[in-house]
Amino acid sequence: MTKNALQIFFNTRNPLFTLTCMGLLLFSSSRLSFAIVVAIALVWVYVVTAVAVFAARPVLPQEGRGIVVGFLSSLIAVFFLFVLWFISPLLTLELLYVTLLVPVCFIGIFPLEKLDSLNAYDAAIEMLRHACVTGSIIIALSLVREPLGFMALSFPGGAQGFIELFNASSNTEFFPLRILAVSSGALLLLGYMTALFHIIIKRLRRSV
Repeated sequence: MTKNALQIFFNTRNPLFTLTCMGLLLFSSSRLSFAIVVAIALVWVYVVTAVAVFAARPVLPQEGRGIVVGFLSSLIAVFFLFVLWFISPLLTLELLYVTLLVPVCFIGIFPLEKLDSLNAYDAAIEMLRHACVTGSIIIALSLVREPLGFMALSFPGGAQGFIELFNASSNTEFFPLRILAVSSGALLLLGYMTALFHIIIKRLRRSV
């Protein structure tokens, strides 16, 4: 992992500590199939919006620029949903609300104050790193929540929108980790991850 990627992953702008991304992290990490699609949506919205904002920089107003960028990222997210509809209508309906949270998360981390100092390539790379970090956190959460909470593991595809690689829930009447499948369990898991991040940050600072 590069130094810049480490800075994005562990600094104060970490998506794990961004409240605007909290809903996205919780709702999209319930299943691996959902997490993968949302991770792709993150890369698409972040990178394309960053390039589009750079291209439109000469005509963007100084005041109210955040509103324009938010509207632009929302249009790009809607286009992603439009394409996803032709691939899997059921999956699109499942992830409609979650995908529309991606522009909200984008606005929360997009460095508008650095817009004038970034070129198209740097803006795209920075947003790609942010998208990959956020997507990695969502996928990591789903890899814990779905197998332990649902006793299953799914992947995008199929007539139902996702294919279950395995499902052992019918063979167990009582499963104490079922709480991880609901939002309260996700918050608990996220709390443990946040504590782990603080421990890693302290160790990194001591080693510098």
